[in-house]
Amino acid sequence: MASTTQSSQAHAADQPPTQSSETDQPRPSSASHPQPGYPPSTMNYAQPQNGYPPPPPYHGYPPNAGYNPYQADPNAYYATTYSQHDEAASSFARCFCIILFLLLTGTLLASIIMFAVVRPENVTFKVESFGVSNFNMVPATKVVSGKWEATMSVENPSFGLRIYVDKWETALYHKDDFLSSGGSFMQDMRLDSKSKGTMQLKMEMSNSTAGSSSVEDMEKEQKEGGGVSFNLRMSLTYTMQHGWWYSRNYRAGILRVKCTDLKVNLPMGASSGSMPGGSSKKCDITDGW
Repeated sequence: MASTTQSSQAHAADQPPTQSSETDQPRPSSASHPQPGYPPSTMNYAQPQNGYPPPPPYHGYPPNAGYNPYQADPNAYYATTYSQHDEAASSFARCFCIILFLLLTGTLLASIIMFAVVRPENVTFKVESFGVSNFNMVPATKVVSGKWEATMSVENPSFGLRIYVDKWETALYHKDDFLSSGGSFMQDMRLDSKSKGTMQLKMEMSNSTAGSSSVEDMEKEQKEGGGVSFNLRMSLTYTMQHGWWYSRNYRAGILRVKCTDLKVNLPMGASSGSMPGGSSKKCDITDGW
Protein backbone atom coordinates (compact mmCIF):
# COMPACT_ATOMS: atom_id res chain seq x y z
CA MET A 1 0.00 0.00 0.00
CA ALA A 2 2.80 2.37 0.73
CA SER A 3 4.16 1.87 -2.67
CA THR A 4 0.79 2.56 -4.18
CA THR A 5 0.50 5.88 -2.31
CA GLN A 6 3.91 6.99 -3.29
CA SER A 7 3.30 6.09 -6.91
CA SER A 8 0.10 8.06 -6.95
CA GLN A 9 1.80 11.09 -5.44
CA ALA A 10 4.55 10.84 -7.98
CA HIS A 11 2.03 10.57 -10.72
CA ALA A 12 0.20 13.59 -9.44
CA ALA A 13 3.36 15.56 -9.27
CA ASP A 14 4.20 14.66 -12.81
CA GLN A 15 0.80 15.88 -14.09
CA PRO A 16 0.48 19.65 -14.79
CA PRO A 17 -1.92 21.65 -12.58
CA THR A 18 -4.90 21.89 -14.85
CA GLN A 19 -7.58 22.58 -12.24
CA SER A 20 -7.40 23.90 -8.72
CA SER A 21 -9.25 22.37 -5.94
CA GLU A 22 -12.52 23.69 -4.59
CA THR A 23 -10.85 25.19 -1.56
CA ASP A 24 -8.30 27.05 -3.64
CA GLN A 25 -10.88 28.83 -5.85
CA PRO A 26 -11.60 32.50 -4.81
CA ARG A 27 -14.93 33.26 -3.21
CA PRO A 28 -17.27 35.64 -4.90
CA SER A 29 -17.04 39.16 -3.53
CA SER A 30 -19.80 40.21 -1.24
CA ALA A 31 -19.65 43.61 -2.88
CA SER A 32 -21.03 42.19 -6.14
CA HIS A 33 -23.38 39.78 -4.43
CA PRO A 34 -24.92 41.43 -1.36
CA GLN A 35 -26.31 39.41 1.45
CA PRO A 36 -30.01 38.80 1.37
CA GLY A 37 -32.04 41.56 3.07
CA TYR A 38 -29.43 44.31 2.69
CA PRO A 39 -29.13 46.88 -0.04
CA PRO A 40 -26.02 46.95 -2.11
CA SER A 41 -23.18 48.69 -0.41
CA THR A 42 -21.99 51.95 -1.81
CA MET A 43 -18.80 52.03 0.20
CA ASN A 44 -15.71 49.98 -0.63
CA TYR A 45 -15.08 48.51 2.78
CA ALA A 46 -12.76 45.56 3.24
CA GLN A 47 -14.83 42.44 3.43
CA PRO A 48 -14.52 40.43 6.60
CA GLN A 49 -12.85 37.01 6.30
CA ASN A 50 -14.34 35.59 9.43
CA GLY A 51 -17.54 34.32 7.86
CA TYR A 52 -19.85 36.95 9.51
CA PRO A 53 -22.18 38.98 7.31
CA PRO A 54 -20.95 42.47 6.52
CA PRO A 55 -22.38 45.40 8.49
CA PRO A 56 -25.08 47.50 6.93
CA PRO A 57 -23.79 50.26 4.74
CA TYR A 58 -23.16 53.70 6.32
CA HIS A 59 -25.38 56.29 4.88
CA GLY A 60 -23.57 59.58 5.43
CA TYR A 61 -25.25 62.96 5.14
CA PRO A 62 -25.29 64.23 1.62
CA PRO A 63 -23.32 67.37 1.00
CA ASN A 64 -25.12 70.49 2.28
CA ALA A 65 -27.82 68.40 3.95
CA GLY A 66 -31.03 70.36 4.59
CA TYR A 67 -29.75 73.38 2.68
CA ASN A 68 -31.52 74.46 -0.44
CA PRO A 69 -28.90 75.22 -3.06
CA TYR A 70 -31.32 77.75 -4.52
CA GLN A 71 -31.92 79.51 -1.22
CA ALA A 72 -31.02 83.18 -1.21
CA ASP A 73 -28.29 84.66 0.88
CA PRO A 74 -29.49 85.20 4.48
CA ASN A 75 -28.17 88.75 4.33
CA ALA A 76 -30.75 89.46 1.66
CA TYR A 77 -33.56 88.67 4.12
CA TYR A 78 -32.16 91.06 6.72
CA ALA A 79 -31.77 93.75 4.12
CA THR A 80 -35.37 93.25 3.02
CA THR A 81 -36.59 93.40 6.63
CA TYR A 82 -34.77 96.65 7.25
CA SER A 83 -36.20 98.16 4.09
CA GLN A 84 -39.70 97.16 5.20
CA HIS A 85 -39.16 98.82 8.58
CA ASP A 86 -37.87 101.96 6.89
CA GLU A 87 -40.84 102.00 4.55
CA ALA A 88 -43.25 101.58 7.48
CA ALA A 89 -41.56 104.43 9.36
CA SER A 90 -41.72 106.63 6.28
CA SER A 91 -45.42 105.82 5.84
CA PHE A 92 -46.12 106.69 9.47
CA ALA A 93 -44.24 109.97 9.16
CA ARG A 94 -46.18 110.85 6.01
CA CYS A 95 -49.51 110.02 7.65
CA PHE A 96 -48.59 112.08 10.72
CA CYS A 97 -47.62 115.06 8.59
CA ILE A 98 -50.83 114.79 6.57
CA ILE A 99 -52.99 114.60 9.72
CA LEU A 100 -51.14 117.55 11.27
CA PHE A 101 -51.57 119.56 8.08
CA LEU A 102 -55.29 118.76 7.99
CA LEU A 103 -55.70 119.78 11.63
CA LEU A 104 -53.91 123.08 11.08
CA THR A 105 -55.92 123.74 7.95
CA GLY A 106 -59.17 122.93 9.75
CA THR A 107 -58.25 125.22 12.64
CA LEU A 108 -57.40 128.03 10.25
CA LEU A 109 -60.65 127.59 8.33
CA ALA A 110 -62.64 127.46 11.56
CA SER A 111 -60.98 130.69 12.72
CA ILE A 112 -61.74 132.37 9.40
CA ILE A 113 -65.35 131.20 9.50
CA MET A 114 -65.66 132.28 13.13
CA PHE A 115 -64.25 135.70 12.29
CA ALA A 116 -66.47 136.02 9.21
CA VAL A 117 -69.66 134.82 10.90
CA VAL A 118 -69.20 135.90 14.49
CA ARG A 119 -66.97 138.92 13.81
CA PRO A 120 -66.29 140.00 17.37
CA GLU A 121 -66.80 143.75 17.54
CA ASN A 122 -66.26 146.15 20.37
CA VAL A 123 -69.18 146.97 22.59
CA THR A 124 -70.50 150.47 22.07
CA PHE A 125 -71.34 152.84 24.93
CA LYS A 126 -73.47 155.95 24.56
CA VAL A 127 -74.57 158.53 27.11
CA GLU A 128 -78.25 159.03 26.41
CA SER A 129 -78.89 161.53 29.20
CA PHE A 130 -76.75 163.40 31.68
CA GLY A 131 -77.67 166.03 34.29
CA VAL A 132 -76.82 167.57 37.63
CA SER A 133 -78.99 168.66 40.55
CA ASN A 134 -78.34 170.44 43.87
CA PHE A 135 -75.31 172.01 42.32
CA ASN A 136 -73.43 174.57 44.41
CA MET A 137 -69.98 175.99 43.97
CA VAL A 138 -68.08 178.43 46.22
CA PRO A 139 -65.09 179.79 44.27
CA ALA A 140 -63.51 181.36 47.34
CA THR A 141 -63.25 178.09 49.27
CA LYS A 142 -63.15 175.78 46.24
CA VAL A 143 -66.04 173.76 47.67
CA VAL A 144 -68.37 171.99 45.24
CA SER A 145 -71.58 170.06 45.90
CA GLY A 146 -73.99 168.31 43.57
CA LYS A 147 -75.62 165.12 42.36
CA TRP A 148 -74.97 163.81 38.85
CA GLU A 149 -77.02 161.17 37.08
CA ALA A 150 -76.41 159.52 33.74
CA THR A 151 -78.22 156.99 31.60
CA MET A 152 -75.92 154.98 29.40
CA SER A 153 -76.86 152.51 26.67
CA VAL A 154 -74.65 149.52 25.93
CA GLU A 155 -74.90 147.64 22.64
CA ASN A 156 -73.39 144.30 21.65
CA PRO A 157 -73.08 144.35 17.83
CA SER A 158 -71.42 140.93 17.55
CA PHE A 159 -73.27 137.92 16.18
CA GLY A 160 -73.07 134.75 18.26
CA LEU A 161 -71.22 136.41 21.14
CA ARG A 162 -72.65 137.12 24.58
CA ILE A 163 -71.21 139.61 27.03
CA TYR A 164 -71.48 139.42 30.80
CA VAL A 165 -70.63 142.45 32.93
CA ASP A 166 -70.36 141.66 36.62
CA LYS A 167 -68.75 144.83 38.00
CA TRP A 168 -68.20 148.44 37.03
CA GLU A 169 -66.79 151.58 38.61
CA THR A 170 -67.53 155.17 37.67
CA ALA A 171 -65.75 158.47 38.19
CA LEU A 172 -66.59 162.09 37.32
CA TYR A 173 -64.03 164.60 36.08
CA HIS A 174 -63.94 168.16 34.94
CA LYS A 175 -61.39 167.97 32.18
CA ASP A 176 -58.63 166.01 33.91
CA ASP A 177 -59.45 167.05 37.48
CA PHE A 178 -61.22 164.45 39.59
CA LEU A 179 -64.53 165.49 41.15
CA SER A 180 -66.43 162.46 42.40
CA SER A 181 -66.57 158.70 42.33
CA GLY A 182 -69.72 156.71 41.87
CA GLY A 183 -68.30 153.73 43.72
CA SER A 184 -68.38 150.11 42.60
CA PHE A 185 -71.51 148.39 41.35
CA MET A 186 -71.75 144.61 41.54
CA GLN A 187 -74.93 144.47 39.48
CA ASP A 188 -74.76 141.82 36.75
CA MET A 189 -75.62 142.71 33.20
CA ARG A 190 -75.96 140.30 30.29
CA LEU A 191 -75.91 141.30 26.65
CA ASP A 192 -76.95 138.65 24.17
CA SER A 193 -76.01 138.69 20.53
CA LYS A 194 -77.19 141.85 18.75
CA SER A 195 -78.80 143.23 21.90
CA LYS A 196 -78.77 146.41 23.97
CA GLY A 197 -78.71 147.21 27.65
CA THR A 198 -79.02 150.24 29.90
CA MET A 199 -76.93 151.38 32.84
CA GLN A 200 -77.99 153.96 35.43
CA LEU A 201 -75.06 155.84 36.97
CA LYS A 202 -75.12 158.14 39.99
CA MET A 203 -72.36 160.26 41.49
CA GLU A 204 -72.42 162.78 44.33
CA MET A 205 -70.27 165.47 45.93
CA SER A 206 -71.11 166.93 49.32
CA ASN A 207 -69.13 170.03 50.24
CA SER A 208 -65.99 168.54 48.79
CA THR A 209 -62.96 170.57 47.94
CA ALA A 210 -62.10 170.51 44.27
CA GLY A 211 -58.97 171.57 42.54
CA SER A 212 -58.51 175.30 42.18
CA SER A 213 -58.07 175.06 38.43
CA SER A 214 -61.30 173.08 37.96
CA VAL A 215 -63.33 175.53 40.06
CA GLU A 216 -61.97 178.49 38.12
CA ASP A 217 -62.68 176.80 34.78
CA MET A 218 -66.28 175.89 35.71
CA GLU A 219 -66.92 179.45 36.88
CA LYS A 220 -65.53 180.78 33.62
CA GLU A 221 -67.71 178.42 31.55
CA GLN A 222 -70.82 179.53 33.46
CA LYS A 223 -70.06 183.19 32.79
CA GLU A 224 -69.35 182.63 29.08
CA GLY A 225 -72.44 180.69 28.08
CA GLY A 226 -73.65 178.46 30.82
CA GLY A 227 -72.40 175.20 29.31
CA VAL A 228 -70.24 173.33 31.81
CA SER A 229 -68.48 170.25 30.45
CA PHE A 230 -67.84 167.11 32.45
CA ASN A 231 -66.09 163.85 31.68
CA LEU A 232 -67.34 160.45 32.72
CA ARG A 233 -65.05 157.44 33.01
CA MET A 234 -65.88 153.80 33.67
CA SER A 235 -64.07 150.56 34.29
CA LEU A 236 -65.98 147.32 33.62
CA THR A 237 -65.07 143.69 34.24
CA TYR A 238 -66.57 141.54 31.50
CA THR A 239 -66.59 138.04 30.01
CA MET A 240 -67.33 137.35 26.36
CA GLN A 241 -68.69 133.92 25.39
CA HIS A 242 -69.74 132.26 22.16
CA GLY A 243 -71.62 129.11 21.24
CA TRP A 244 -75.23 128.07 20.79
CA TRP A 245 -75.44 124.60 22.39
CA TYR A 246 -72.62 125.16 24.83
CA SER A 247 -70.83 128.26 26.02
CA ARG A 248 -67.13 128.78 25.84
CA ASN A 249 -65.17 131.80 26.99
CA TYR A 250 -63.94 133.76 24.02
CA ARG A 251 -62.36 136.68 25.82
CA ALA A 252 -62.34 138.23 29.28
CA GLY A 253 -60.83 141.31 30.80
CA ILE A 254 -61.49 144.91 31.75
CA LEU A 255 -63.05 147.54 29.52
CA ARG A 256 -62.15 151.14 30.18
CA VAL A 257 -64.69 153.60 28.85
CA LYS A 258 -64.24 157.35 28.54
CA CYS A 259 -67.13 159.71 27.78
CA THR A 260 -65.84 163.24 27.24
CA ASP A 261 -67.33 166.68 26.76
CA LEU A 262 -70.70 166.04 28.40
CA LYS A 263 -71.95 169.63 28.30
CA VAL A 264 -74.66 170.62 30.79
CA ASN A 265 -76.67 173.85 30.58
CA LEU A 266 -75.78 175.33 33.95
CA PRO A 267 -75.83 179.14 33.98
CA MET A 268 -74.63 181.27 36.89
CA GLY A 269 -76.72 180.77 40.01
CA ALA A 270 -78.50 177.67 38.64
CA SER A 271 -78.57 174.56 40.80
CA SER A 272 -79.56 172.06 38.13
CA GLY A 273 -79.01 171.45 34.48
CA SER A 274 -78.90 168.70 31.91
CA MET A 275 -77.51 167.78 28.56
CA PRO A 276 -79.75 168.88 25.67
CA GLY A 277 -82.26 166.23 24.75
CA GLY A 278 -81.49 164.09 21.74
CA SER A 279 -77.80 164.84 21.94
CA SER A 280 -76.46 161.44 22.89
CA LYS A 281 -72.73 161.16 23.21
CA LYS A 282 -70.74 158.16 22.06
CA CYS A 283 -67.97 157.01 24.36
CA ASP A 284 -64.51 155.72 23.56
CA ILE A 285 -63.01 152.49 24.81
CA THR A 286 -59.47 153.04 25.97
CA ASP A 287 -56.80 151.09 27.81
CA GLY A 288 -56.47 153.47 30.72
CA TRP A 289 -57.93 156.37 32.54
